[in-house]
Parts: sequence; C-alpha cells; structure tokens
Amino acid sequence: MNKIIIFFLLSLTACSSGEQVSSSILNNRRTKYDLTDNAGKFKVEREVFYQKKNNDFIIKRKVFSKSKKSTNILEKSITISKLGKVKKLPLLRPSVSQYSVWFDGKKYFSEMKVDVKKKAIVLRMKSPEKQWNGQKTIKFPKGNGVFCFYSQVAECASVTGFVKKAVEKGAGKMRFYILWDGYPYFQEQYLNLPTEIFTPAIFQYDGKNRKQEIRFTLKAGGQSIFYFLKKNGSFSKKFWVSQGFSMVESDIQ
Repeated sequence: MNKIIIFFLLSLTACSSGEQVSSSILNNRRTKYDLTDNAGKFKVEREVFYQKKNNDFIIKRKVFSKSKKSTNILEKSITISKLGKVKKLPLLRPSVSQYSVWFDGKKYFSEMKVDVKKKAIVLRMKSPEKQWNGQKTIKFPKGNGVFCFYSQVAECASVTGFVKKAVEKGAGKMRFYILWDGYPYFQEQYLNLPTEIFTPAIFQYDGKNRKQEIRFTLKAGGQSIFYFLKKNGSFSKKFWVSQGFSMVESDIQ
C-alpha cells in the first residue's frame, strides 16, 4: 500500500487565491459540541465561515458551562487564516488570533499577529499576572513549511487536499507546524504540552471505523489527539485520551 507523505517547502510570503479549494470546506456552518475534560463538562459553539472579499478563513469558538442555569462564557477564541496557494497547492496561512479565558473569574487575553516581513509572530498578552503581560516577537522556525493554527488543524489539512488523497489511497501523513493559538494560557490547562508557540506535528490517516467515520491522529509534542472527520473537512469528534478530553458533536444543534 503506497503511503502519502506531505511535507511542504513553502515561503511565508507567497500567497494567492484559493480557487481550487473544495467549496464544502468554505461553507458557513455553526456546530455545537459537548466537551469533557479533567475540569468538568462544558458546551462548545464552533462557527466556521469564509470571507471572500478579504480571503479570510475564520473560526470562532465559545465554551460555556454545561449547567442550564449558566450562560457565562468561560473561554472564547477567533482564528483567521488567509486562503492561498503555492505552486497550485491550496493552503491556509495563519494571520491573526485572539484568545480569552477566565480563571477564577479573572480574564486572561492573548493576541497573535503574523508579521510576514519579519517572519515572526507578534504576541500581545493582558492578564492579572505580571509574567503574562506586554508584547514580544517570536521568530518562525528556520526553513520553510506549512503552519496551522491548532484550532484549524482539521480544516487546514483538508484545504491542502491531503485528507481527500489519504482517504483515496488508504494511508498518508502530513507534516507541518502547529501554532498554538491559545498560547500561553492553553498550556496552563493541559499537562505536558510543549512550552513554545510552534511545535512540529504529524496528521496521520488511521482508516475508518464501523460507522465509516474517517479517523486521523494528530501527533505533536509527545501528545496524540484522535479526530473523526466529516466530508466537509471539519470534525465530528475529537479525543485526547491522556488529558481526559473528549469533544463530540451534540445531538441538539
């Protein structure tokens, strides 16, 4: 069985239109999930949409308490990538992200912006704690490659065409860099995560289950996260066993 290994050698500056991308990936949609981790049970709303005018692919995410009496937002984020292509290969290029989380009722905020000329991330933080305030610039890893926001991994892999090809061939790996859009607060919520913004990662095809759901494993920083993808390139389920994490599409939409 032939394996597909996708390792893109791309520059940060190249960008064009993404006309070759499947329209199903770009369709606007809002999906509700039930999330469980070591901190408890929660509700998630995930909204995906594409703004053709600015060539922006956007994902918004909100996390609520599972309690019917509570409507407070515990966590929210927005990630924006530019839809483009290099040598006829469609891809998503991280552009900007904003992430907010509330710990003990106190707000922690971070924003990432890609500085294309400097090939760097400009990170801005605002929180009640001294070490998580201010601004700093973090260079991209040396060399070229594909970079995907953690919040957009499934769609990022789908846009390149990797998911479709892996399913057709019955095997495949996509190598890229994860950009942790919840940094540095995301690392405080889960154990043994890499402490840097960028982490080398592999998205690997694992076949189908009895329900014919397409399964992939995301491997990064010694962690393994299992994704079950839908035909539109998004995911219906996500399991992170080592963290006691599960995120499953809700029966009530």
